[in-house]
Amino acid sequence: MQIRHYITSDKDEVIQMVKQTIYSVNKKDYNYKQILAWTAINESSWDHSVANHQAIVMIDNSNKIIGFADMDDNGYLENLFVHKNYQNMSIGTKLVTNLETHTQCKEFSTFASITAKPFFEKLGYDVVRKNIALLRGQYFKNYYMKKANNIKFNQI
Repeated sequence: MQIRHYITSDKDEVIQMVKQTIYSVNKKDYNYKQILAWTAINESSWDHSVANHQAIVMIDNSNKIIGFADMDDNGYLENLFVHKNYQNMSIGTKLVTNLETHTQCKEFSTFASITAKPFFEKLGYDVVRKNIALLRGQYFKNYYMKKANNIKFNQI
């Protein structure tokens, strides 16, 4: 397995993996209408987001994409998804750690789903507040979480 930068030609495979993950992993915490709203990904919004973030993928030995994450320069983690068949194999940890290591900021933040909250707590993120998000007519409970950046960078 290897981490590499996301490239434009990855889009279809990544979006398909994200949708499959939501349908199979997140369905235990969200209802059918919420899942439908979440998986109705706007591709132009997707393109804009990944163009303005550091986006990475994890690939397996056959170059299949099994994980995706993106973070902006302020340390905000927009997306983290791991293929449904590769859950609990440290892929999410490796993706987040890679982005945190390469982002110079004071703290990291994310809006974590109910499903992802325990994962982020294990990585040292703390819940700042519960949140209710509105997406395509559906309300979603999630958590705004933060973590201090303890990596020291050389100052010039």
